[in-house]
Amino acid sequence: GKGKKGAAGRGGASMRLYSDFYRSDVVLASPLGLKMAADNDGGGGDGGEGGGDFDYLSSVEICLVGRADVLLMQNWDHVNSVLNVLNRQPSKNNDTDFSRVRNYLLAGQASHWRQLIVCSKFADPYVLNSFKRHGTSLGGQTRVRRRVPSDDASICDVLVKARQVFKRVPCESVASQGETVLRYFKDQVLPRILTNRQDRTMIFLPSYFDFVAVRNLLLEKEASFVSVTEYARVSEVSRGRARFLQGRKRIMLYTGRAHYFLRHRIKGVRHLILFGLPECPEFYPDLMNALGDGLGPKGGGGGGVLDAEASASCLALFTRYEARCLERIVGTAHCER
Repeated sequence: GKGKKGAAGRGGASMRLYSDFYRSDVVLASPLGLKMAADNDGGGGDGGEGGGDFDYLSSVEICLVGRADVLLMQNWDHVNSVLNVLNRQPSKNNDTDFSRVRNYLLAGQASHWRQLIVCSKFADPYVLNSFKRHGTSLGGQTRVRRRVPSDDASICDVLVKARQVFKRVPCESVASQGETVLRYFKDQVLPRILTNRQDRTMIFLPSYFDFVAVRNLLLEKEASFVSVTEYARVSEVSRGRARFLQGRKRIMLYTGRAHYFLRHRIKGVRHLILFGLPECPEFYPDLMNALGDGLGPKGGGGGGVLDAEASASCLALFTRYEARCLERIVGTAHCER
């Protein structure tokens, strides 16, 4: 949004903050902020058709998407929306000095002369897909990623003694990934939980879409469960956590974004099921180290730590499209086996 104008200079150089979009050399903004500015005519135009005024992005030569991993945890669709209108031909004149306009801009080739730089803490399919689709520079594309040594994998930070199983679910395509994992969970995992009365089970769901699918499945089976999501009220979360710790509810559904933004340390968990691997590798030791927290020797509601740690377990479901997530958890060498 607009703010108080100011300038800072040294040795003849100056920087004017909060200038008009069309008179700015550098635009620092969030994807959502750009969309809101366009919808509210924050760019100095009259809005225009097609979702707002983005003409000031027509001549961008360098686009830097910083902390893409953080934007991914918010709403990556906003990033794609901005990238879609980048270097689009202007719809209005906007007092343009055509003597300074390069020929490739007039020819609609601006996107081929623009650099797209994406910085992320980790590689993600959504981020890589956006980079591949919008990185149309004539110089080609370059991707740099760090291999994860075995002694630097996040699984090394797991401190509890528990049986950890990583189960690869056969999957034909990315589009069918969610449905395939849900079918495997319904046929192979959930019956064991309900039949064997596996109490104190927490199911971690990386996305809210996974949560909705599993929640509807548990409602269909009339299972006893509570939910902790990023959209739940504080009172609902507190009440659900208390009922789970007291053993009044057997299953807890816990979403990835709820853990990312709130970092709950759930007490009373003895069995952990990962419906998919978390994007952030530190989530895995966070969840594992909470096993047995708040449980007594026999799994009751005592204040001690889980004594029989060997009875704790973790089952992680994943597909071949989550290889990068697995690599960050177990290391590159183990992932390539």
